[in-house]
Amino acid sequence: MPASRIAAAGPATPTAAGSDKRARILAVAEDLFYRNGFAGTTMDMICAELGVTKPFVYYYFKDKHEIVETLAWHASVACLTTMKFAADDQRPADAKLAEGLQRWVAACVTHFRASALAFRVTASLRPEFRAALRTLANDFYADLGALMEEGRRQGTLCYEDTTVTAKAMGGAVGFMYTWYRPDGRLTPEELVARLTATLFKMIGLNPSARRAVTRRKPTHPQRTPR
Repeated sequence: MPASRIAAAGPATPTAAGSDKRARILAVAEDLFYRNGFAGTTMDMICAELGVTKPFVYYYFKDKHEIVETLAWHASVACLTTMKFAADDQRPADAKLAEGLQRWVAACVTHFRASALAFRVTASLRPEFRAALRTLANDFYADLGALMEEGRRQGTLCYEDTTVTAKAMGGAVGFMYTWYRPDGRLTPEELVARLTATLFKMIGLNPSARRAVTRRKPTHPQRTPR
C-alpha cells in the first residue's frame, strides 16, 4: 500500500477542528494501548476515556486497527526519516551523521509509546502495512549505511562492519521502549544526549563533529504526558 494512502487514515478532515479531534483520539488511544495492550483496549474504553459516543470516533477511524496503524505510521516516519538531508547539503558525512543520529534518538524518545506499539502488535497489522514499515526501515538503514561508509572513507569514522554496526545501533535505539520510562532517572533531554554520545562512540565519530552538533540548535524530544 502506498505510504500516502496509509498515512491518510480516516476520512478527509481539512479543518483545524477536525485535525484537533483526530489528534485527541490518537493521544488517548496511544495511552490506553500502551497501558493495557492492543488486545486489552476496546473502542468502548477509548470512547469512555474521551467522554464521547462511538459515532464520534468512528467518524474519524473505522476501527482500532486503523487507529494503531496511524499511530505506528506517524512514529515510524518521524524516526526513520532522520537520516535524510537536502541534496545540496555539502557537509561531510561525519557532520551529517552527528546531526542525524541526534535527531533519530530524539524522535525515538518522543515517540517511544507508539514505537512500542509498532513492535508489539506486528501480527495484528495488515501485510501491506507491515511491508510499508519494512520499506521505511530499509531506506533508513540504507541512508545510515551510506553515510557511515562515506565517513569511514574520509577517515572521520572508525568501525569494522557497516551492517553489524548499523544494526547494533538500531537495536540500542529501537528497543528503548523495553526499558525507557519518562519518569525515570534521566530526563528525556539527558537520555537523548547520553544515548547519542554512545552511538557516536560505536562508530568512532570524530570529536570535532560531536562538538559541531552541540553548537547547532538541538532537537529536543517532546515530554510525554504521564
